[in-house]
Amino acid sequence: MKRLLIVFVLLLLCGCSKNTNLIHEHCTRNGSIENGSVNLEYDLYSSNDVLLKLESNESVISDDSSVLDTYQDAYQKIHSYYKNLEYYHTKINRDDTSITSVIVIEYDKIDIDKLIEIEGEEDNIFDGKTPKASKWKEFAKKVGTSCSVVND
Repeated sequence: MKRLLIVFVLLLLCGCSKNTNLIHEHCTRNGSIENGSVNLEYDLYSSNDVLLKLESNESVISDDSSVLDTYQDAYQKIHSYYKNLEYYHTKINRDDTSITSVIVIEYDKIDIDKLIEIEGEEDNIFDGKTPKASKWKEFAKKVGTSCSVVND
């Protein structure tokens, strides 16, 4: 019984200290395009400025199906570059008035060398091979994206 209590206390302490540095931020940007609008939402998960995971939902809203077709083609092309990269998940959802690109990047599991090979070594979010939340937010802020911490 004493051992079980010690194990429980150790697990509790380890679990608490492991998650105290985890930061969840929600970022948004809205805008307009010809014959439509855009709604961009991102969830960043980081620890000590190291980006661990990024969830992206980029929606284009329009009553013009040709606008949706254009964005669907663009999203499909972008997603195709990453189709064989494990821990880089993509999906496109479409209905009558919108198309949404969903991307989930698990930076803490992904092959960083392969990702950098696809994205290039310049003007990216990496410091060496470490993805930085601050660099992502710096790029995002330049295009009008705002972020706030989420209290999970």
